[in-house]
Amino acid sequence: MVLRAGTPVEHLHLTFGPDPAVSMAVSWTTPRMVRRPRVRFGNAPGGLDREVHAVTRVYTDAVTGEDVINHHALLTGLEPDSRYLYEVIHDRIARTDGGTLRTAPRGRAPFTFTCFGDHGTSASYDPFGTPASRNAVTGVEHVGSLFTLVAGDLSYANQRRNPPRAWSDWFNMISRSARHHPWMPAAGNHEIERGNGPLGLTAYQSRFLLPGNATDSDEPGTNGTPADLLGLWYAFTVANARFVVLQNDDVCYQDAGTVYIRGYSGGRQRAWLERTLRQARADPDIDWIIVCMHQTAVSSAEHHNGADLGIREQWLPLFDAFGVDLVLCGHEHHYERTHPLRGVVEGSAVLTPHPVSTGEGVDNGVNGTVGNSVDREIDKDVSRDIGGDTDRDVARDVDTDVVDTSYGTVHMILGTGGSSSPSAGKLLDPPAGRVIVGVEPRDSDPTRFRSVHALEPAPWLALRAPEHPYAFAGFEVDPGEVGGVTRIRVTVYDHSTPTPLPFDTFMLVRPCAASADRTGDTSSGGSIGSSPLPACDPPAPVRTPEQ
Repeated sequence: MVLRAGTPVEHLHLTFGPDPAVSMAVSWTTPRMVRRPRVRFGNAPGGLDREVHAVTRVYTDAVTGEDVINHHALLTGLEPDSRYLYEVIHDRIARTDGGTLRTAPRGRAPFTFTCFGDHGTSASYDPFGTPASRNAVTGVEHVGSLFTLVAGDLSYANQRRNPPRAWSDWFNMISRSARHHPWMPAAGNHEIERGNGPLGLTAYQSRFLLPGNATDSDEPGTNGTPADLLGLWYAFTVANARFVVLQNDDVCYQDAGTVYIRGYSGGRQRAWLERTLRQARADPDIDWIIVCMHQTAVSSAEHHNGADLGIREQWLPLFDAFGVDLVLCGHEHHYERTHPLRGVVEGSAVLTPHPVSTGEGVDNGVNGTVGNSVDREIDKDVSRDIGGDTDRDVARDVDTDVVDTSYGTVHMILGTGGSSSPSAGKLLDPPAGRVIVGVEPRDSDPTRFRSVHALEPAPWLALRAPEHPYAFAGFEVDPGEVGGVTRIRVTVYDHSTPTPLPFDTFMLVRPCAASADRTGDTSSGGSIGSSPLPACDPPAPVRTPEQ
């Protein structure tokens, strides 16, 4: 090992630790090995009076042969909802680097977070990003979020000739935000880099230290599964919300990475998901269950990827059974959102999600009572486009602006972070859905597979925005009080320019978990709609004919 003076700190970023109220991970890279990498930290009055040594993860990039050196320091014993200063150092460092951090609140407290996916970089030579990629970083800082969820396809490293440079460009672009606020990623298909580990995900896994699951393992930063699965799925709690991050290539039919890895966890991820959702819905301190993942269960894009039947088969029955409130996805490069969904449209061969009635409703604290029946309007056009030539009104008795999620799950597609291939102008009109129902071998390479698609009606669609190809969402969580209602105000911003412009605002509401009979929740674990399939997905691709 050669040690040189003046080795710089690069790619500085934060992620939450196992308990976001009292722990934080600080991560960075160095261009060469260093001795005693560590973080000093403290609050402003006390100075930097504490020190934590980092662990180092190194991988060799399969394309360039470059050794990529990542360091991670887990800060613990912090105070909830508190600010700290920190600096990163190692022996013989030329110049320290650092930032500030804020821990999550504990208990019933307000907070704000942001989300988008399919980011890319603003580097002039990056064919997969745009200036909007940089604008997204400016936008989330403008909103002032506690943290940002990134719904996969971060740097598009597996599309670039020099993958480490793609990662470097991405971290350099986001670090002005990520060194102060955690960026919590989901791995997408463009994180799969052939040759980097058995799943192609070693670069992603090496660069992030992510929360584990205490029911599986006591080791910080793990989810209690084999090393090859480290950090691919995880969960964390902020105030009254449980966030669950999934890796969907495990269940998706689509072959969209550089390696086809469907079924790679052998059912481990699904078993973990069921256990995690069951625990969250039984916890009286948790109101909201929010899932972040890359590929999507719904899509009205005519010429892009499509929704994936594998998600409908494996994940959606669990979302129904345990009352998931919100699912945030990328993969499709346009913005749309759904009505609350629960179960499957009767007779659907492709498991079309069913829009549900919100029953008697609850006082939403904004404009009265939530309680609009989508069921009785299922044959009407109850969706609308924002802008474009197909602008249509929402049916008057179907409220898409205030939604009680205790009756069904709202899905949002936010693959609009900056990709150079937006699908906003490629939507089916009149609205319909396009679903990947299976795969078949490619003529050029029988080890790779092309998707088989089917069309479906889209009763699930509430709103989409063809005139806004680049967008991120901000979520303001109002915890409410025991005996009352908790709310999330959602604002979706266009970030085609450096100044984010809001174009869609709506409210999610539900009774506080400790206060209600949870009408509409199926917290006992019973499934509504399609039943869950066996825990282990067959890894072999399945050819399913068009429906």
